[in-house]
Amino acid sequence: LGAAAGRTLACRGGAQDSEPVLWALREAVRGDGPDAPTLWPLVDGAGRLGIACAVPVLRHIYRETASSHLRGHAARALAVTDPSFAAGFAVECLWDCEESTREVAARHAETGDTRVVDQLRRLAADPAEEAEVQTAVRARIGPDATAL
Repeated sequence: LGAAAGRTLACRGGAQDSEPVLWALREAVRGDGPDAPTLWPLVDGAGRLGIACAVPVLRHIYRETASSHLRGHAARALAVTDPSFAAGFAVECLWDCEESTREVAARHAETGDTRVVDQLRRLAADPAEEAEVQTAVRARIGPDATAL
């Protein structure tokens, strides 16, 4: 019952519900592992509610899940909750197999590293890349991909 309440609060609750959502997130990972289907609303809720204390758990899920889709959800939550996301996981996400994860990375990755700049340019120039990713990249580096 507590886990179901945590998932409901993750989807519908407010900032005052951060503690039970964090508890449910931790319990789901401890009890069912980083691929549990119950994690999806909890990961999204941690991001939606901006639960900074969830960062270690979100990083664990990002690293350990076998689901590329759940990894993308964890990346979106980390983008909101983890102050080091831009210099850390966002850089890694630029090479992810999921376009929505690459899009998050394109919006957040720090451009001080030449690998990041080169990858952003590749994504902008790739005719097979998803339009949302290219839009995110171009918003950062300009339409001609030379602004960096």
